[in-house]
Amino acid sequence: MSIRPARPYSNWVLVPPSTAGGMTVGESASVAYILETLGTHSEIAKVGRARFPGTIAERNALWREFRNYTRQAISNFQAAQLVPNRSAALLYYYAMMNFAKAELLDTHAGNIVDRRIGHGLSFSPTAAKTVSGDALIVRDGIFRLLYERRLGKTIRIGERLPVARLLTQIPEIASQLSTVDGGTCQVSGLFQMLARDAEQAWSLIAIADPGIPSGNNATRKLLARNFEEVERPPDWRDHFALSRAFSRSLTFHESLRKIDARGVNAIPVSTTRIIFDIDDILGTQSSEDSDAWIAPSLYKTRMLPMPPAFARYALTYYASSLVRYKPQMFDSQLHPEQAYLFDAIARELAVPMLQDTLSAISQKTVLFRRAGSWRT
Repeated sequence: MSIRPARPYSNWVLVPPSTAGGMTVGESASVAYILETLGTHSEIAKVGRARFPGTIAERNALWREFRNYTRQAISNFQAAQLVPNRSAALLYYYAMMNFAKAELLDTHAGNIVDRRIGHGLSFSPTAAKTVSGDALIVRDGIFRLLYERRLGKTIRIGERLPVARLLTQIPEIASQLSTVDGGTCQVSGLFQMLARDAEQAWSLIAIADPGIPSGNNATRKLLARNFEEVERPPDWRDHFALSRAFSRSLTFHESLRKIDARGVNAIPVSTTRIIFDIDDILGTQSSEDSDAWIAPSLYKTRMLPMPPAFARYALTYYASSLVRYKPQMFDSQLHPEQAYLFDAIARELAVPMLQDTLSAISQKTVLFRRAGSWRT
C-alpha cells in the first residue's frame, strides 16, 4: 500500500510530549543537579508540603514521612555512586524503592505509613540459572502501585515479566546488549511537531530506527488506530530542527485526530494532548537525542505497556536480588558476559532513573537540553 504525502501546513512548532506543562532545564542531566532539586522537596517545607492534601497538620505529617524516605533514597544513591560494578545495583534499588515510597505518599499513605509493603515484584534468585530464562512476577506492592499511578493503568497480580524482554526496553544499554547477543533494543526515539493549516491542527511525529516492530502486533495496531504513516514532509530537517549530521532513518506519522483551529492564530493548546492517544507506547525521554521514547508493548499479541522507566526499575530489582543472594551469576570468570552487561546496567541506568524520579515527584515532565542542543 502506498504512503500518501504529508498534509501541507502553514505553521508549526516543536513541542516534546510532556505532562502538566512540562519543564525544560538548560543543561545536561546530572546527578548533582537532580539530587539538589529533589532535596528541595524534602528540605524546604513550602515545596514539599505542596504535593499533599488536607490541613496543615496533615500535610506536615505526610511531609515528614516524605522527607525521610527521600533523605534515605539520596543517601543510598550517593553511596551507590562509589561502587564501581554491578554490586551498586543493590544500593540503587534501595534508593529507587525509597523514592517510590515518597512519591506514593500523596495517594497511598495508608499503604505505606507505619505499614510493611512488599516490593511488588517477586523472583527466586536461588533458582536463577540464566538471564535469558529468568522472569519477574508482579505482586501486590510498590511496583504495582507505582505502575498504576504513573501510567493510569492496572497491571495484574501474577503478570510475568521476562528479563530478556525487559532488557530490550532500555535504550541506554542497547550496544552492550548487542555485544553479548542478548537481543536488539526495541525502543525508538520520537520527534514531535505540532502543525496547522487554515482550519485544523494536528501532531506530526518522526520515529527513528528501529521503529515500530513489523507484523500484525499490538504496538503497530495502536499506532495505526491513531496515526497514519505519511511521506516525509518538504524541508523536514529544517522544520524538525535536525542537522545534516543526523543520519538515522525516520518514518513520519500524522495524527488521525485533528483539532479545530479556525478563528485562532496560534496552534490550539489541546493539540499537545493528541500524542497521548498512544501513551501505552510512549516513554519520557532520558536522552537529548530525541523528544520522547517509543517503547513497544512487552508482548506482541497483547498490549502490556512497559516504558523504559519501569523496565529500569524492574531490572534494578532483579540485579539487586542476584547481588544479594546469588552473586555467582555475575562472576567475571564464569559468566563474563553477564558481569559485563550488569556492570553496564548499574552504570548507565543511574542518571535515567533519577530523571524518571524527578519528573514523577515534580508531577510534570522534566526535560534536559544543554544550550548547544538548540543549534542545528
